[in-house]
Amino acid sequence: MKDIKILVVDDSTVQRNHVVSICEECHIQKNNIAEASNGKIAIDMLKKEKYDLAFVDLEMPVMDGVELVRIIAAEKLVEAVIILSSKDPALILSVGTMAENDGLTVLGTFKKPIQQDYLKTSLIRLSKTKPKIEQTKNKSSLVAEDLLKAIQNKEITLYFQPKLTTKGILLKGVEALARWQHPQHGFISPVEFIEVAERFGLISPLTEYLFELALQQKKDWKNHGLQFHLSFNLSPLSLTEPGLVDKIAERVEYYGLSPQEFVLEITENAIASEVSTAIAALAKLRLKGFKIAIDDYGTGFANAQQLSRVPATELKIDRILVDNVTTKPQQQAILKSTINLAKDLNLVTVAEGVEHFEDFLFLRNLEVDLVQGYYFAKPMNKDQLEKWLQADIINLRKQVNTLS
Repeated sequence: MKDIKILVVDDSTVQRNHVVSICEECHIQKNNIAEASNGKIAIDMLKKEKYDLAFVDLEMPVMDGVELVRIIAAEKLVEAVIILSSKDPALILSVGTMAENDGLTVLGTFKKPIQQDYLKTSLIRLSKTKPKIEQTKNKSSLVAEDLLKAIQNKEITLYFQPKLTTKGILLKGVEALARWQHPQHGFISPVEFIEVAERFGLISPLTEYLFELALQQKKDWKNHGLQFHLSFNLSPLSLTEPGLVDKIAERVEYYGLSPQEFVLEITENAIASEVSTAIAALAKLRLKGFKIAIDDYGTGFANAQQLSRVPATELKIDRILVDNVTTKPQQQAILKSTINLAKDLNLVTVAEGVEHFEDFLFLRNLEVDLVQGYYFAKPMNKDQLEKWLQADIINLRKQVNTLS
């Protein structure tokens, strides 16, 4: 950590001195800490010398922090920032969201003066951050025939990501995630090919194909004594399909499985846009015994009233509310209220996108039920998952217990 190079941008000498002081207390070498009293000076310095992290105050003369952050992102002058202000916490958080959308790593959004514990957590995270590898691939320009051929040739497969209890790190279930390795274009993002499926009216055959794969795998695991639920994503368009509920129930029965072994996930946006249709389909699924999860909560517009109308059993909190929560006090308040809302509605809470141990501890202290994310395990094919269950989960449990 001592080799990290930092630029502190603030028009207040007192505030700059405060940040510099606690950086030194966190063992940053003094000659690696530079200061700038306004945005224009900061830009000149960032263009002349490489820094790992910039502290940016939002209220400054000459150039405010919002404009400075946008220029830093556009010209890629520094990879990580910490945003500071004495203004409303909601404003600070919104600027942090803007910076992340512009491609910056936001290590924290803090009300001034920054506390040492928050800064220390942010710096540790920075020291562990690996350089981002630019991934390039040709644009696929997918058409309907590509997707139909992929289904026919079984090019699209399922990967599985574990869902673990916060208490004890026990496997509760796995989420099935579609993956496509195209013969010419290489890896195709699920976001891309699902959008194509919805646009060309192919979401039904794709869903049926993937659900069949999920059922076959679930049956195989059950035959080998592996008992955990399987989560499967449904497109919002699927909820409007006549006969969807009966099709799902019939296929589950065909494999000798129980609806209680499945969690069917829908996004909160599906609820917001098609309330009556969604509730009708979901209610029928619940009556047959399936569990229902509201996915990606925090990215759309669902509110408490809408959630109370949906026959859900599980609320999946999107990574946008989870990632780096220990360095974002304003985000902590939002996350706490979300978890309290879920508990009031008797929903199982699942935190997605957990990538840092500190965030896991915070979630556990809030009594979140389940966690899912790269800190514990990335999505894996069935063989990798089975190996992970044999050894890695035990080591993970020991690691968490030791660090706790």
